[in-house]
Amino acid sequence: MSLMPVDEARARLLDSARPLGRVARLPLAEARGGWLAEPVAARVTVPPHDNSAVDGIAVRHVDLGDGSVTLPVTLRVPAGDPPGELAPGGAARIFTGAPVPAGADTVLMQEDCEFGEGTVTPPPAARAQPGQNIRPAGQDAREGDTVLVAGTRVSARVIGLAASVGASELAVRRPRVVVLSSGDELLPAGAPPAPGKIYNSNGPLMESLLADSGFPDVTALWLPDDRGRTREALDQLLADPPDLVMASGGVSVGEEDHLRAVLEERGDLDFWRLAIKPGKPFTFGRLGDAGVPFFGLPGNPSAVLVCYLMLVLPYLRRCLGAGPVLPAPYRLPADFAVKPGPRQEYLRVRRVARDGGAVLEKHPNQSSGMLSSAVWADGLAVAPVGHGQAAGEPLDYYSFADLLA
Repeated sequence: MSLMPVDEARARLLDSARPLGRVARLPLAEARGGWLAEPVAARVTVPPHDNSAVDGIAVRHVDLGDGSVTLPVTLRVPAGDPPGELAPGGAARIFTGAPVPAGADTVLMQEDCEFGEGTVTPPPAARAQPGQNIRPAGQDAREGDTVLVAGTRVSARVIGLAASVGASELAVRRPRVVVLSSGDELLPAGAPPAPGKIYNSNGPLMESLLADSGFPDVTALWLPDDRGRTREALDQLLADPPDLVMASGGVSVGEEDHLRAVLEERGDLDFWRLAIKPGKPFTFGRLGDAGVPFFGLPGNPSAVLVCYLMLVLPYLRRCLGAGPVLPAPYRLPADFAVKPGPRQEYLRVRRVARDGGAVLEKHPNQSSGMLSSAVWADGLAVAPVGHGQAAGEPLDYYSFADLLA
């Protein structure tokens, strides 16, 4: 059976994406990190009036003259005050953000002027341009303009822009996600070590990846290696169906992989063998009458990380109307050689400065069971199927920061 290329798997997932999650209207601060469900239109013009970009004086350019002139300061305009009107032949003392008085068409920086008792000597006209240091009304937005589109990730910058145009709350999508961890060998964090047991790392990893991606509404469930109890837990889950279910491991063909059998009873699943490394076994389908999307990821933690970033997260972004679903990669030289292989490999690397540029360094151990290498790394380098190259040649590189932005 041939392996499915990563790009084909991603395309299939994106084609199946549908709007996901309820819409919640949240105060600005509570919306941070989420995804806009609706566009945001400006309730006001920003700035609402021509305003000064500096502390200085506002004048009529024609009053500057060809040589040195001294003008009376006839007006003072702090930020927040009405602008008033500047009479011909006068100057207005003005401050950053203050509205430009009617009649004035130029603002000069205070350090370029000489101030006297009630007077100012500005530079000559040749050293100033009409419109200088004036921020025009509507420079950032006009009332009614769409300033943010649906599918935008709500960052601090987005909140600042929304606040500036008069928004007090944002409509964000809040998908409910259930994360499944299965296996009698798993111990929860804080439990004492025991023979034959391992700590559950994939569950917390998936929860945190989802939270970092803007999906904080996550419920984590542990399932034992018992078909009856697994069936009961899944039926309870589907009685109040979440928006998405994600599991790691437990969906292979082993005698103790009861989760796979119960999932097949309760849904329509497609088991894929992907040309991806780390990772290869991958499951996608829908569960129950509600058709809840289900992702079954490989059991090794680095495979969980890679499959989430390259396949699950692009699907979630498409469901929320975001674009692009993947950031554009950087193209950087690698300081290591790459051997051709049958799977597209995602190497844990970090970008380092060297010889006046940036190069990619590879962690010496690329085992899919290791997470310490992912902590050491700051991103993933991509070696395509059948790709071999010598050290010094470039590879596509995705930073973790960009992937999760």
